[in-house]
Amino acid sequence: MRAMTAERSMSDVLRNLLSYGPLSFRDFVEIALYHPEFGYYTSGQNRVGKEGDYVTAPTLSPVFSYAIGNLVREFVSRCEGAVSTIVDIGCGDGGLIDAVYQLPGVPVSRFFGVDRSLDRATGQPGNRVTFVTTIDEVPADGIHLIFSNELYDAFPFARLVQRGEHLHELWITDELEWTEHEAPQQYEDYFAARGIELENGQFADVSLEWEAFYEDVIRRFERALIVTIDYGHPGNKLFHPRARRFGTAAAYTHQRVTRDLLANPGEQDLTAHINFTDLERAGERHGATTLFFDRLAKFLLTLDITDHELLRPQEEVLGSSAPREGGGPEDPSTRGPEEPFARLQLREDARRLILPDGIGEDLRVLVQGKGVPLSTWSFQKKLF
Repeated sequence: MRAMTAERSMSDVLRNLLSYGPLSFRDFVEIALYHPEFGYYTSGQNRVGKEGDYVTAPTLSPVFSYAIGNLVREFVSRCEGAVSTIVDIGCGDGGLIDAVYQLPGVPVSRFFGVDRSLDRATGQPGNRVTFVTTIDEVPADGIHLIFSNELYDAFPFARLVQRGEHLHELWITDELEWTEHEAPQQYEDYFAARGIELENGQFADVSLEWEAFYEDVIRRFERALIVTIDYGHPGNKLFHPRARRFGTAAAYTHQRVTRDLLANPGEQDLTAHINFTDLERAGERHGATTLFFDRLAKFLLTLDITDHELLRPQEEVLGSSAPREGGGPEDPSTRGPEEPFARLQLREDARRLILPDGIGEDLRVLVQGKGVPLSTWSFQKKLF
């Protein structure tokens, strides 16, 4: 066995661990993303946004928080006097929950941001939003609106491959190369319980935490509307033998996506599409009802996102005396020479949330309700 190396980098951490033998890819992902000092999400670097490795719907445009704010207003109006709590699980730097809190006309409620790396989650400190590290720290009384954005696709996941009649799990050697071991029974059970058979040579990416964590959320709160926004599909589509023969695992860095999952550990995001059927099953076992499952673009349109100034026709905005969000009517004479171009980019970013070739078509939204009204929500209305 090699001598232990002082851990001054992610490479040192992995070298020490791999000196004991191969590491499962699932554990490799856990370390690469969440090592307390060198992990991708925990190192303190700004990873999200146009200047980071990838964009999310909240960082793409403020129009996203505007639409969520509409849902918050509707939710509180249907609480019938109960104490309402708005919760963002996996809140990151707290930007989204803070933006929703500050929107005009958002009713008084308790606001919580939940993130396992609390010191990274309090980028916007103050007593407006309470930041905690686990859902157990969120008061369970009253009625809750719980939303998460790209939370579950950031869970550590195993990479599996079917070899004849046997399921194998991918592991990592001390040379940072792939090797295969017979998969633990828990993964065999995962597919058997869902009636899914992988074809010979087919890869699949699975996190047993998807269902377990969602179940924890559902069990904790007796009255809740749970909104989950993420990349993924129902199980029968996620593990389709032809459409996703090589799984969905991907790495993101500098606004580019690659399949080189072992390159630069701790310096690139590692993610896989989630099985939304897991979440639905967990919710239904504990009294929740599925109210909506569709693309993010449709969900945002039902929340009247196009009422926002950035999505109204340009001539209507310029010719109207309607007040801007948070201010008075726009005066074109006060703009600087670069403002028309900057505004054009803002409008284009907002449109990416709802246009067919934008992020709103790639993300899915699952809404489940437990102990709340099950009908006549805005997101349930037909658009056409």
